[in-house]
Amino acid sequence: MHTNLRRALAICATVTASAALLAACGGPRPLSSDSVSTQKLTIKRDTYGIPHIYASDTRGLFYGFGYAVAEDRLFQLEMAKRSGNGSVAEVLGRDYAATDMATRSALDPGSIRAQLQALSADDRAMFEGYAAGVNARVKEVLAHKSELMPKQFVDYGFEPTEWSTDDVAMIWIGLILSRFFGASQEVANLALLQQLQAAKGNAVGQQIYGQLRWLEDANAPTIVPRAGASASASIKAKQTTERLALKLAPLSQEAAAAHKALQVARMGEAAADSMPTASNAWVLGPSKTTDGRAVLYNGPQQGFNTPAFVHGIGLHGAGYDLTGVTPIGLLPVLFGTNGTIAWGSTVGSLDTNDMYQERLNPSNEHEYRFNGAYRPMTKRTDVIKVKGEADRRVDVYSTVHGFVQSWDLANGTAYTGKRSWEGREIETMLGWAKAAQSETWDQYMTQAARVSASITWFYADVQGNIGVAGLGSMPNRPATQDIRFPATGDGTMEWQGILPFSQNPKSYNPAQGFLASWNNQIAAGLRADGANFSAVDRVNEINTQLTAKAKFNTDEIWKISEKAASADLNARYFVPYIVAATAGLPATDPVRKAADLLAAWDMQSSDTDRNGSYDNPATTVLRAWLTPMFRMLLADDLPAGVFSAHVALGYAAPVGPSPGSVQPARASKLLLNALQGTKSGVPQPYDFFNGQDPNAMIRAALSEAVGSLTKQFGADMSHWLTPVAKHRFATTNAIGVPWAGMSEQQETSQYLNRGTASYRVILQAGGVSMCSVMPPGQSGFVDPSGKRSKHYDDQLVLFENSGCKADALTRAQVDAALESSKELQY
Repeated sequence: MHTNLRRALAICATVTASAALLAACGGPRPLSSDSVSTQKLTIKRDTYGIPHIYASDTRGLFYGFGYAVAEDRLFQLEMAKRSGNGSVAEVLGRDYAATDMATRSALDPGSIRAQLQALSADDRAMFEGYAAGVNARVKEVLAHKSELMPKQFVDYGFEPTEWSTDDVAMIWIGLILSRFFGASQEVANLALLQQLQAAKGNAVGQQIYGQLRWLEDANAPTIVPRAGASASASIKAKQTTERLALKLAPLSQEAAAAHKALQVARMGEAAADSMPTASNAWVLGPSKTTDGRAVLYNGPQQGFNTPAFVHGIGLHGAGYDLTGVTPIGLLPVLFGTNGTIAWGSTVGSLDTNDMYQERLNPSNEHEYRFNGAYRPMTKRTDVIKVKGEADRRVDVYSTVHGFVQSWDLANGTAYTGKRSWEGREIETMLGWAKAAQSETWDQYMTQAARVSASITWFYADVQGNIGVAGLGSMPNRPATQDIRFPATGDGTMEWQGILPFSQNPKSYNPAQGFLASWNNQIAAGLRADGANFSAVDRVNEINTQLTAKAKFNTDEIWKISEKAASADLNARYFVPYIVAATAGLPATDPVRKAADLLAAWDMQSSDTDRNGSYDNPATTVLRAWLTPMFRMLLADDLPAGVFSAHVALGYAAPVGPSPGSVQPARASKLLLNALQGTKSGVPQPYDFFNGQDPNAMIRAALSEAVGSLTKQFGADMSHWLTPVAKHRFATTNAIGVPWAGMSEQQETSQYLNRGTASYRVILQAGGVSMCSVMPPGQSGFVDPSGKRSKHYDDQLVLFENSGCKADALTRAQVDAALESSKELQY
């Protein structure tokens, strides 16, 4: 640890957070963003309203960055800031107090302040400049409310507030890191094991658990090719038995529910329910493209919102020359190109978080046993301001392992979360930001080594090189720890340091000529507590296309996404089994006819004529079969609550908000494993078929499906059409905080399992091109009268039609597509 960081941490060791979370940290005052300069910067916007910032120094570049984003997204910036620092209830009232409390419960304001104070002057200028740029726009808006105040502020009854450098950091930490990188399923896994053992007995319960939550499926597709790849033995999760979980104290149902509720409030339902499963990417080397160029495609799936969670930006100067896309309020541009390399990412699959079960002192619930003695927990009291009500105080407790996430006083325990990236949040942010200055793989990896959160980075360059790396600080765990369950907090399962970045999985210029991810397993042997990596994986919708041809042109590379976006993610695994099981039936048998429909199907669920129904009745048949098949297979073996948690089909619904991303049904993994039997990559000691003939069960489920569909639609199978799920863009963010006015929801005719943004970069020495789409549009501005910006939804049609817009990369290209230019003094 640097001396100045250690000193700053000591200054803030006893911090008490205020409603602004960081303002009460003892020692140094908040970093100022109000210094004045006479230098000038330029903001040029293209015909889609994408701002390009030109400045000679770091502060000016990020001043223009903050100002431009505030022009487009001031309301969303304000709500991102409040979501990140836990101050939503201050302006929206009691309904958001629990959300604020959940946010505060996972943050260490003293550490964050110390990290900011320890920065070099140039790195600090990024934060200071961005905050000052936002403040400049806020000042303009407050001076001209009748023209410039976004209508959402008027409707919700509050105004934008001043920004500090702390606020810039807290969007990254409170809204991004804690949401995308803080999940753990270990407490949920313990609850599941206990449910199964209570219902089936210890031995059988453990068997079933092993088939619901495994550590390794030998048939699961990996990003780093399995052929010739081997994960370091020290980085692999240790395969142990469920007996370790039996050493833990019991977990009450109430405590398990409370634990999940806190995660939902902080991260949103999807992230709390499992490891984040967002984003896809593929990168092709010269051997896989018709013109011998490297191509990178990325579809970051961070939810669908009005306006988008991301925005476009160009930064030119102070060592940066990039065009890309990034989430609102972030300094790093997470996705883009600098004209020499292109970069992108998908959520990582390295396990960087652990939960610890702390044994509490029976005489004092705020003391825990560690290394043979009871220790007092550290306590911090935050004040939550609530509009229209008295302030609320929330006590945040922590142990040597981290913040207390939930209490189980009935069993004398508490659960704390330990994260390998904690204390390195700003360093992780800077590594991601500075990666955009890289020109080679080695330079890119130098910045990657600074990133402690689990993320998968993709790379391509003008020389034709491609690569992927699994980033994140991997704990060196003791051999006695089973990563599926909470570790024992008594000092016997402490991390033994962090493994070197050289042991993280990587692939550079693989022989197969491409790399692809849809958040599948990064490499063989690398496991996580809740991912359940399986042979059933939606990345197969990408890999199947990439291996179907020797070479691809650039249009075909883009269209891989189009086909994957409308693929039925369960079909490829079960249609062959259904066809085989019904092959002996007469051709006139309705069950055989339904199977024949499936056999002739392209496994796409599309509405090409946009009449409101999916084109092929096979879509309806498969979905109708899955429900009784899952019931017949699992209902008699799983407790009711466990069964209901596994059998959702995973499809976007015709009504309600659209999912950020869909994936195969959980039960599909269990069904395929059961059908494969000894060929499954997961051992199957427990027979979910209970001795029945699988083919007979398949036919019985299809017969039931045919009967119900005949009753619903009639005997003519051509009428068995499922209503289309529309693609709806939510007016709230992932944790339910308003992102726009309720009347602003946008939609398109069919849900597409695509990225929040999607972009493709074609790289070749002497010329790089990029195209992208980011629906609904660059701007979220609605003026006080209700008039929307011209760039509010001008990318919606492109998205619906699987198109993309050409992005300006060079100054000449920006000038050729120039819509406006503005000069600012900073």
